Amino acid sequence: MEHKSTVTLLGTRGSMPCSGKEYLRYGGRTSCILVQLAGETLLLDGGSGMAFLKPKSVPSRRLTLLLTHAHVDHLLGLPMCPLLTEKDMILDLYAATRDGRSGEQQVRALMQPPLWPVGPEALPAAIRFHELPASLDIGAVHVDTMPGVHPGGVTVYRVSGAGKSVVLATDCTFTENLLPILREFAKDCDLLLCDGQYSEEEWASRSSFGHNTWFAAAKLGQDCGAKQVRIIHHAPDRTDDELDAAADAVSARCPSCRFGYDEEVIAL
Repeated sequence: MEHKSTVTLLGTRGSMPCSGKEYLRYGGRTSCILVQLAGETLLLDGGSGMAFLKPKSVPSRRLTLLLTHAHVDHLLGLPMCPLLTEKDMILDLYAATRDGRSGEQQVRALMQPPLWPVGPEALPAAIRFHELPASLDIGAVHVDTMPGVHPGGVTVYRVSGAGKSVVLATDCTFTENLLPILREFAKDCDLLLCDGQYSEEEWASRSSFGHNTWFAAAKLGQDCGAKQVRIIHHAPDRTDDELDAAADAVSARCPSCRFGYDEEVIAL
């Protein structure tokens, strides 16, 4: 059976959600990516976009969530995900150990009083926690990982199946040592999703925050030969008009590069 290969950007904002008339086109939900590939359904990150995951988007009763890291903007949609209110749903959650805490411990740190009234066990769905290996197979989908550079650590993902590949490199500063490894890791991917939270002018005072500039993201897309590039993890105070202006400047340098927006569906 032939399956459609698509990526849906459920959340493209970084650091914290935002709302208001200035954010209508790009949206204000934080990081969550729905990948439908080779008959499998995966989520990359569980930011507030995960709370808007439509049940019809997950045809089976099993869903895989791969966390880049557990900073709250990448996790806060998990407790409110509508699929987790269904008793026959199974969520396999993969996360790397951070600061001596397993993925389950990281999730429970958020989902417990006083931060949240109930733990994962209170949800009708079953959540199965797994330590993230260097690579794994989920049905016909193969997942490769590599460590990035971010306060507290982060994982970069390459998800491949049905002859297509998607790379997620968010919350990862492109250091001189990391860039050659990352270019090879993302080489010739069909879609690169890349953090580009800051302008060049902002970078001088924010270079230690664990992110990138949008021009750095576009250059990585060019250098690795990505067929499509979407810049994500937009700063929470960046308005639609400001993102439009930045997108025009970026596309002039990299025609295959666009700024992602909430609910965008990308065909691979």
